[in-house]
Amino acid sequence: MAKRTDQLTETRSADHEVALGESEAATAGARRRVRERAETLFSPKRFGLALALVLAGTLVGGATVPIAGGVVGAFLGAFLLGVASETRPVAEAGVAGGAVVGLSTASDYLVWIIAGSGLTVAALGAVVGLVVCGLGAYFGSDLRDGLTREI
Repeated sequence: MAKRTDQLTETRSADHEVALGESEAATAGARRRVRERAETLFSPKRFGLALALVLAGTLVGGATVPIAGGVVGAFLGAFLLGVASETRPVAEAGVAGGAVVGLSTASDYLVWIIAGSGLTVAALGAVVGLVVCGLGAYFGSDLRDGLTREI
């Protein structure tokens, strides 16, 4: 009887170890799938590239076009990112545009911000940058998709 109990205990512990191994493998697989999905939604590498292109576009546009040149340049930078990227970088371009145009607007209205009345204008600049650059990336990737699709 004691031998039978020992065999049963060993069998249960072996089954528990197998179940634990399968559970850990399933958890690791789920983590990998979540990480891959998160990278398709927002990639740090694409965000860095978007930040560089939007910043360059804002600086060039602001230096050449007198009124709203920075926003037009940010749109063009995001548009170029959309044309060049195989995936749709709308989220990365939107966040980069919100940051760059928001900080640009904040630097333009720094005296008002210090006085306490320019924070709304800077927030509006960030929202405009987010929308404009998101649209720029969307239109750029849509153009690339239309040009590369077979008829």
